[in-house]
Amino acid sequence: MLNGITIIELGQVIAGTFGGSILAELGAEVIKVEPFTGDTARNPKIAPLGGESAIHLFMNRGKKSVVLDLKSSEGLDIFYRLVDRADVVVDNFRPGVMQRLGIDHETLKQRNPDIITVSVTGFGETGPARDKAAFDLVVQAYSGHMDITGEPDGPPSRVGVPIADLTGGIFCCISVLAALAGRGLNGEGRHADVAMLDGLITLLGYDALDHLNTGKAVNRQGTAHAHMVPWQALETSDGYVVVAARDEKFWRNLCDAIDRPDLKEDPKTIDNAARLANRDYVVPILEDAFRQKTKAEWVRILDEFDIPSAPVNDFAGVFSDPQTQERGMVASYDHPTLGEVRYPPSPVKFSDWEMPRNPAPMLGEHTEEILTERLGLSPEDVARLEADEVVAVWRPEV
Repeated sequence: MLNGITIIELGQVIAGTFGGSILAELGAEVIKVEPFTGDTARNPKIAPLGGESAIHLFMNRGKKSVVLDLKSSEGLDIFYRLVDRADVVVDNFRPGVMQRLGIDHETLKQRNPDIITVSVTGFGETGPARDKAAFDLVVQAYSGHMDITGEPDGPPSRVGVPIADLTGGIFCCISVLAALAGRGLNGEGRHADVAMLDGLITLLGYDALDHLNTGKAVNRQGTAHAHMVPWQALETSDGYVVVAARDEKFWRNLCDAIDRPDLKEDPKTIDNAARLANRDYVVPILEDAFRQKTKAEWVRILDEFDIPSAPVNDFAGVFSDPQTQERGMVASYDHPTLGEVRYPPSPVKFSDWEMPRNPAPMLGEHTEEILTERLGLSPEDVARLEADEVVAVWRPEV
């Protein structure tokens, strides 16, 4: 896969680090250059797990940590030498930081014309909001996603996971792969400007297209759908299931499943347009039926009638499910201090390729390895740089 590709990663934001973890699992060598204080994802007070942060343990898995003072002349020289031997530099600093450090694309390509650079920011490198501070919650609100998430009569809600960060990481990964493919075709490196905001606006999808062309507002629907009935969560006697009986064949099957064949010919429910116009008539019928049985009973019945549906799983349900386990979506790695750490790996699967299961690094764990093996420095050189506080090295306790 990406064996032989070296990616240097800088910055403090989840969006870039998530993309790096995907690339590491695809076989790239990802060298994470960190300050002496470490990536902010390491903060053990946020999502603490055994003295580490679950954010760091997930987002930085498979990478090599090098601690380097980029504000010192020697540290900057070491970084340049690493870039000379690298394929990609990914950063998630605010716009302008790379230029101030003297490591922006225009500077780096003078040393390595083939270098690919990708900058992941909250709002992008242009526009009036480019310098605005950005966290996932801020971008979710700014992008319109919070306005369409939640119950119709409730306040706006955030998506349960940091969707802006994760989307930024995915588009970062796509940008790296596209630039590598392009370089293979035309022999040129290039720069990619990835904004978390842009990613979430893209994910507004067809609702955005409809609004842009008609001016129609998009309102919060909870688990329901603005254009399809039934398409929502329904409460059972002990939990919830979702039903997505959009196509008429599925609706007819659902009528049989709830023992209401009359609804197949009822003018109020005969097709999706009718059901959409009579949502307040249709949904209570379904709610009354579904409350009569358990979640497990409905899952079995709905599968039997070939109706698109699923239980609303909690995390325990997700990771104990046979489908999740069969697909290999629970993996583990051995961490230097925590031992076995279980996590959901990359979903990408290729024939004849097994994803590496490498841990998130300790701060500075690979400093000496990278400087000696890649740049040819001696252990004595590294010891001097460490003493001068140009680099930091992690060594396991004996």
